[in-house]
Amino acid sequence: MESHFENQRDPAFVLEALSTDRGRIGERMMAETWWGAPAQGLGVALIIAAPAAGLAWAWLPFVLSVGVFVGVEVLFRKRSGMGITRPAGPRGLWLLVALFLIICFSFAFSLGLALFGLTGWVVAVAVAAGIAAALIVVAYDRAYAAEVRRAG
Repeated sequence: MESHFENQRDPAFVLEALSTDRGRIGERMMAETWWGAPAQGLGVALIIAAPAAGLAWAWLPFVLSVGVFVGVEVLFRKRSGMGITRPAGPRGLWLLVALFLIICFSFAFSLGLALFGLTGWVVAVAVAAGIAAALIVVAYDRAYAAEVRRAG
């Protein structure tokens, strides 16, 4: 009679278990996208819209966005049981670089618009950046799930 421990030494069993685990991780990652991506898009929009609040109140959107990002991370870890510390592969890394560049250039652009008193346009740039960020987060989640399933 074969025990469970003897099965664990069989390479085919180990590879099958690893494949199953990767599939579960990919499913967990995708299960949280429906609420995580819009929330992170909102966080990005708050950062980009901060210059429209004026010098006295610009800190408030930043604090709110930090609260959104921390809240998303805490909820994601609690609901999925996972913590993502780095991209799973090159596609995810490029999506993070694109997100970083969109945030930086959008913030610089909105800062310039705010200096000229065009706060309506700052809000428009913030909305566009928030939507772009949400779409990139969805793409990142899909890429992460696919790269985890394919890894090895």
